[in-house]
Amino acid sequence: MPGQFKKPSLPAGRLRDLNDALHALHLIAGQPSLETMHRLLQKRISRTRLHDAFTEPRLPPWDTVDALVEILATRAPGRTPQEVLPEVHALWVLASQQRSLLNPSGREVQDEVIATFAQLLEIRPREVEAAMDVSMLDYLEGFDSYVLLQVVGALERCFNLKAGELDDAHYAETIREVVALTLLALEAPSKGPTE
Repeated sequence: MPGQFKKPSLPAGRLRDLNDALHALHLIAGQPSLETMHRLLQKRISRTRLHDAFTEPRLPPWDTVDALVEILATRAPGRTPQEVLPEVHALWVLASQQRSLLNPSGREVQDEVIATFAQLLEIRPREVEAAMDVSMLDYLEGFDSYVLLQVVGALERCFNLKAGELDDAHYAETIREVVALTLLALEAPSKGPTE
């Protein structure tokens, strides 16, 4: 039926909690159709990505979840995006930390880096994405000086890297460079041990 999405088969855990929350929010928002949501988002997120967020057994990118919360919470009686977003973001972060990304794509790594910065800086992921190439010194000015250290630790935990495998990221000049260094760290184990 239009406006209804089949839930994926997921084991109990954080990813299922997130998927359940998205389906519940969709229901109380009146189950808008895929076309309606796509139009409300001014077509900035593809129909496929919107559909996959509800139906696929994998973690959706944060920008997709963020966009869905924005439009669904606005349509849900008694709810606002400002109150729903922290709840859903917490679920997304927990699901992200629980999963094991053995071979993440560049986009998945970038989404994780953006989401981690956004959470620690308490800003929206879109603001982080807009500053991918801004000097880290300028970007983090006014924020806690330990943010980059916290980001590195969070990324090591998320991707099951050993402590220190992302040490070079401490010297990153931009967020895009953090993404590149994370991808390099993830590729390193597959090259085999070095003497």
